[in-house]
Amino acid sequence: MNVNATVFAQALNFFITYLMLRQFLFRPAVAIIEQENAQEHALLEIIAQQKKSLEIQEKERQRHWYICQEYFNIHRPSLHPKTFSSSDETEQYVTDFSVSPDAIAETISTVSKTLEEKLKHVH
Repeated sequence: MNVNATVFAQALNFFITYLMLRQFLFRPAVAIIEQENAQEHALLEIIAQQKKSLEIQEKERQRHWYICQEYFNIHRPSLHPKTFSSSDETEQYVTDFSVSPDAIAETISTVSKTLEEKLKHVH
């Protein structure tokens, strides 16, 4: 096997070229990739925080909705007709305010839908 100086010169040129590529091309490219990975990680952290914030807001909205439902359940009118009389002993005027259960149910449904829509936009 005949080894001459050109093989050593080619090996030296290859080694110098490798060092130059590593220094001037690969190192900046790797730094850019690492920087992009760090930015992606930061964005994922921000997204996770926003998701937690939205979950907290949704729980708060549901709590408000539950409070409103309880309030209306406690303060809803009774389904029995009530009679009201005047305080005059000589003449009694009895007024009967009777409302059908269907009308009450429809009113409650309308109010609850309206409140639900308004609570969605409270955030």
